[in-house]
Amino acid sequence: MKTTAVVFPEANRFELRELTLKQPGPGDIVVRTVLSAISPGTERWCLRGLHLGSTFPCVPGYHRIGVVEACGAAVAAFQVGDIVYGTGNAWEEKVVSMWGAHVGRSVSPPGGYKLVAKTMPSDAELEGIGFAVLAGVSNRGVNMVNVQAGQTMLSIGAGIVGVCAAQLALARGAKPVLVDKDPERIAFLAHAQPQLTVFSVDDPQLDAKLTAFAPGGFDLLHDTVGHAATTDALVKKTRNQGTLLLQAQYFDKEKCALDLDQIKVRELTIKTTCGTRQEDWDQTVANVRSGVLQIPPLITHRLTAAQALQGYEMLHTGKPHNLGMVIRW
Repeated sequence: MKTTAVVFPEANRFELRELTLKQPGPGDIVVRTVLSAISPGTERWCLRGLHLGSTFPCVPGYHRIGVVEACGAAVAAFQVGDIVYGTGNAWEEKVVSMWGAHVGRSVSPPGGYKLVAKTMPSDAELEGIGFAVLAGVSNRGVNMVNVQAGQTMLSIGAGIVGVCAAQLALARGAKPVLVDKDPERIAFLAHAQPQLTVFSVDDPQLDAKLTAFAPGGFDLLHDTVGHAATTDALVKKTRNQGTLLLQAQYFDKEKCALDLDQIKVRELTIKTTCGTRQEDWDQTVANVRSGVLQIPPLITHRLTAAQALQGYEMLHTGKPHNLGMVIRW
């Protein structure tokens, strides 16, 4: 059995390849991909060869929804026709799976999958749940700092994690605000997420705007970018004994060091998260279905499998502006 896959053959290169899947055994399921979503942070780090454990050539990605086409005789967890989320791969070629979501089909044991539904969801639900890992990171962060009604939260970075965290905070009655450097993203979100406040980090009036938003200082400072100078500057906008939540990728050890003295003098609590848990999956899916999480408005590009490399060119160059990108297989 053959499948088309997105492959990073080496750093900063991407291509479509045909891979040979292993023959399904009694403990395997065959899953045909319906939708995969590009993770704009992790997959860019992988493409650059900077993510921990990056190995080439590799198949990237961890956002994938598919339909079960076949179940081995020993498989009890799923049935043919189930809509599932996840990935699992085994192919004959010497290509590493960096989670391996961007493939047309897969053969593997069912352990890497979660049930989405027994029948095909709506397009909006597919796209929303398609980003369940990134949205789950937001969910884990909001739970970790126990966001409460009336609190003010400042998120650095208006990417999917920052925006979803703001949506969740808003639903809890908190007062979120985001800052971002990209003027195109800020303009995009003004239309896509008018309920959210997004300021430019380069706005000469930023300090005054943040002070007006949270005169006593922000209760929560949420970092999704990992740019130390920006975090250091905005630590000064937090209140004494507030909380700093770190959810960025901190691979660049020479440039990600924070000014701990500024954190200490404010007696901030530092919290971190890594990955997601079952509770994040459950809560994220429920929030997508209830409308608390609004992910489809964050999708800037919807691609076919034949157009997948266009998505990676945009990821690689940053042009044109892109935020959420999904691939329909």
